[in-house]
Amino acid sequence: MKLILSLTLIWALSSTAGALQCLSCTNDQCANPPSLTCSSETMCATATFQTNSSGVTVSQIVKACAPSSVCAATGSQKFSFNVGVLQTVASLQCCNTDNCNTETLAIPSAQPNSLKCFTCNATTSQCNSQLQCQGVEDRCVKFNVTNGATNSSVFGCASANLCTLNAKQSFLPSLQSVGNITSGPSCCGTSLCNAVTTIASDAGCMSLLLGVLIFTLRFF
Repeated sequence: MKLILSLTLIWALSSTAGALQCLSCTNDQCANPPSLTCSSETMCATATFQTNSSGVTVSQIVKACAPSSVCAATGSQKFSFNVGVLQTVASLQCCNTDNCNTETLAIPSAQPNSLKCFTCNATTSQCNSQLQCQGVEDRCVKFNVTNGATNSSVFGCASANLCTLNAKQSFLPSLQSVGNITSGPSCCGTSLCNAVTTIASDAGCMSLLLGVLIFTLRFF
């Protein structure tokens, strides 16, 4: 009996010893955030988002446990996605010690860069308008979505790390309203390469936006 109790105690201790404690909060709650015990295969993360939709800007701070698919490495990462009428930029930092996600990150710069990509005109549904990419957006993207009974194409700019991110749990919160992806997405790295008829595809881009880019930290 003592042996069984000893083995049970050892198992209980070993099964909880690796559990990581992370701060868990959003926005104003992050002034005095509580701590959360994370599940296995996760890290602590802090993220700051800014979404601009038709001239309305909304910012969000998130601190939480994050899956390894998002926290591919420790350190700071910057993400950006832009379809003209909608742009989301985000800073993300992961770490792997208890309650290490204390920092509140600055919003990434959105200054124009040298890349231009095609985007779609909401009025005409033609995807031949040129969009000036900004900040870390160094890839052109395109994919098709359904929203109810409506099928449409989405063209725009994105940061290269979104093309390699395993986004089955998804990433950016603002695109939830865009719809469900039915084909693509595809990424390419030269100006106006995401034309309607041709696009050079990055293999890694197939994982981009598969969950329509809803940020996973909100669900852990």
